[in-house]
Amino acid sequence: LALGIGANVAIFSIVNAVLLQPLPYENSDDIVEIRHHAPGLNLPELNNSPGMVAFYRQNADFYESIAVYGRGESNFTGGDEAARVTVVAFEPVMLELLRAQPFMGRSFNPEDATEDGGAVALLAYDTWKARFGSDPSVLGRVVEIDGESIEIVGVMPEGFLFPDEDVDLYRALWVDPDGPFGEFGMNALARLGPGISVEAAQSRSTDLIPRMPEFFPQLQQEFLDQAGFAVSVETLRDRMVVDVESTLWIILGTVAFVLLIACANVANLFLVRAESRQKEMAVRAAMGAGRKSVAASFLSESLLLGIGGGVVGILIASSSVDWLLSIAELPRANEVSVGMSSLALAGVLSIVAGLSFGAIPMTRYVGTRFAAVLRDGGRANTAGRQRNRARNLLVATQLALGLVLLVGSGLMLRSFAELRAVDLGIEPEGVLTMGLNRNRGEDPEISARFFAEAAERIAALPGVETVGLTTNVPLSSGNSNGGSFYIESKPRADDELPPVALYRAIGPGYFASLGISILQGRDIEAADWEEPRRVVWVNEYFARVFFDGDAIGERIGWGFQTDEHDQPAADAPWAEIVGVVGDVREFGLADEELRPNAYFPFLSESVENLEIQSAYMTIKVVDGQDPTDLIPGARQAVRELAPGVPISATQTMDEIVSNAMESTSATMIVLAVATAMALFLGAIGLAGVISYVVGQRTREIGVRVALGAQAGDVSRMILRQSMLVTAGGTLLGLLGAFGLTGLMEALLFEVSTTDPITFVTAPVVLVAVSFLATWIPVRRASRVDPIEALRSE
Repeated sequence: LALGIGANVAIFSIVNAVLLQPLPYENSDDIVEIRHHAPGLNLPELNNSPGMVAFYRQNADFYESIAVYGRGESNFTGGDEAARVTVVAFEPVMLELLRAQPFMGRSFNPEDATEDGGAVALLAYDTWKARFGSDPSVLGRVVEIDGESIEIVGVMPEGFLFPDEDVDLYRALWVDPDGPFGEFGMNALARLGPGISVEAAQSRSTDLIPRMPEFFPQLQQEFLDQAGFAVSVETLRDRMVVDVESTLWIILGTVAFVLLIACANVANLFLVRAESRQKEMAVRAAMGAGRKSVAASFLSESLLLGIGGGVVGILIASSSVDWLLSIAELPRANEVSVGMSSLALAGVLSIVAGLSFGAIPMTRYVGTRFAAVLRDGGRANTAGRQRNRARNLLVATQLALGLVLLVGSGLMLRSFAELRAVDLGIEPEGVLTMGLNRNRGEDPEISARFFAEAAERIAALPGVETVGLTTNVPLSSGNSNGGSFYIESKPRADDELPPVALYRAIGPGYFASLGISILQGRDIEAADWEEPRRVVWVNEYFARVFFDGDAIGERIGWGFQTDEHDQPAADAPWAEIVGVVGDVREFGLADEELRPNAYFPFLSESVENLEIQSAYMTIKVVDGQDPTDLIPGARQAVRELAPGVPISATQTMDEIVSNAMESTSATMIVLAVATAMALFLGAIGLAGVISYVVGQRTREIGVRVALGAQAGDVSRMILRQSMLVTAGGTLLGLLGAFGLTGLMEALLFEVSTTDPITFVTAPVVLVAVSFLATWIPVRRASRVDPIEALRSE
């Protein structure tokens, strides 16, 4: 019972904090996030652009206010040592929108947001505490962010975790009011006007789309239609939990099943106890005790047991919440605790369970003739078939619920196996990644030379096979860019949608270090970025979509200066495709949609605004060596080259792959633990009932043996009853599983909710567990001594 209550309280504590409680902002349900979509451009999510923000501010009067923010990483100097920190830049109106203010110092003023970047910052509370020792004199202190002097003007209050708890400091953001329609990359929040619902805001925002060509003269309605341009409005809370909501509800339902199984187990014990006390109850009735007195004795015992289970369950929940949070990254995790709501739930479950335990055995005495009980001496034969049926039904219910969980756990296990079998397009074994970060705005040539020299030094370390460089590591966050591009051999018509693809910068050794196959053409060479050459590599999907697989020699480019017909200028720096490489899973193992991808050398002239202030080294070690053993030497090599350069994201590719499967693996682990608990409790319940049956039928067994029955006959008789109960539970469980596993569809990968392997294997496992659970009482029955059995009677 404590296990069941503890599991429910622990999961409810998470569900309550993450899904049920409002965000810690005033009238947080009025805060919405605005996003855009253009599936026709192969861009499922566009966020916002400066032009779109200006468009809404002028036309969407149903929004009280709109504020834009962006997130990035910067080099920070001003605490104990240089570090890489997470920075969120937002418009000064953002704090007004959130109804938040610094607890120390001042907020941003409109003058703080300038085109060149404001020279002031607000510290997150945890940063103020960890890096500055909660020093109140921090106000006015000047620190360096990406080499720029920034004054600290305020500290945000504890608990202000916008947009999440990972932020270190905040800067003021300037958004060009005359900005273009394109350049989608900003996040935008809005506060709904008085009396405006989310649904109304969604509808009215959608109605504004046909008016966009009036606001953007260069934009045509035909383009919007072909792109499938659409707007999405949802509450900030819903946006934050969209990836975990269904998973958490399923896990809560799972542990509710565990509690039901535990309750059925305890109810069975109370039934048995009630039968063993029938003579006592008959004597009490004969001495004048009323049925209310009998009921009170049962209820007091059951309530005491229920409350005891609840107390121990709270202790179990308190100790397990941290473990649950450690196996998966959840939004709002800092708000999770076993608080008053969780304690109230524990109390309700304890009382309801206790009353149920007391009520079930009370039905045992409804209509019972106590005089007949005394006349028969309280023997077990007064129990009758009806009570045997009740016990068997409870056990069958336990087994059925256990089978439902077993099927769910099996489906997650199969899904996890399918994820592990996905062809990543890379070879993650023996690869270490390490982030190197120069100051934003630094001369790209200086950054590129630094990255090259760092890679050379690390390549010289013992045990290193190959070192590559990239601005983005597959399956992890980084500087992956994307947008529309031009193909020299395929001039675009005015009414034609532009091709869209991702791109990144790489250095020599990148493909080799990650085991990315070169399918056509050649590998990248040192000379490709030393000169630099106008060359590019594309993935197989890119070549197939845009060139029917024959891409070598074609020329492409991003961000060119164009003429009045939106065509590249005559002197455009086209990049020639010199290689086609294998497709790589970039955004997740379950991301089934391949995307066109281009790889440019660092310092390429053929792509505009290629960010190379940060780079990741992909370090391949020799076979048999643990890549983590290389970390101290690699860090030392970088510090000797540039002591002030922060090193970040030092982890193995195996760890990155594991993190990409975190959601599936965490769900699988929780379901597996719940299923193990359910099977354990179900097995105990079945073993207990069969043991009780053997005890009640000892005299009958003795008579059968005395009349010539063999041990095998007795074993089969008892085993038959056990298997009948198991069969009933299996049938009920399969019906329940077919009905409930459909809720798991969004959690599965390449596995059907009616996967035949799972639905065949799970009942086999249940029958095997049931057989093992009844083995000891069956053996005890087969060894009954008829003389002792008859003498005891």
